[in-house]
Amino acid sequence: MEYIRDETIGWLVYKARYMLKKRMQNKLKDYNISSEQWSVIHMIHMKKGCNQKTLAELCLKDGATITRILNILENKKLVKRENSPYDKREFLIYLTNKGRNLYNEALKVVFQNTQEINSIFSVSELEQLEYLLNKLISNLE
Repeated sequence: MEYIRDETIGWLVYKARYMLKKRMQNKLKDYNISSEQWSVIHMIHMKKGCNQKTLAELCLKDGATITRILNILENKKLVKRENSPYDKREFLIYLTNKGRNLYNEALKVVFQNTQEINSIFSVSELEQLEYLLNKLISNLE
């Protein structure tokens, strides 16, 4: 049996992820944020006041990467870190007013992008794709 990289499921998933990320980067360039930054902003919006460790886990990032992204977002005045009232060693992460405004504006573009991607498939194909990807993920955990 011959190994052909372009035909492996891992390569196809990686290539699809790369192309989706590249497309999202292009859609978000007017907001001066990357797709990685968007995913962090989105998760902060969803989980207001979570700590950095939890945020890293939710965004599938390691500690150093989430720190780097938060530093960038903080420099852009999109997020703020506040001391936790329960543990002085941890910070809780929140969107600033500027961050909330950017989130609400960019969300329209992200939603439109999602609709465009979803329109490639029929409803049953989307359901099957979701099922198969979740099956893959659950078997790799």
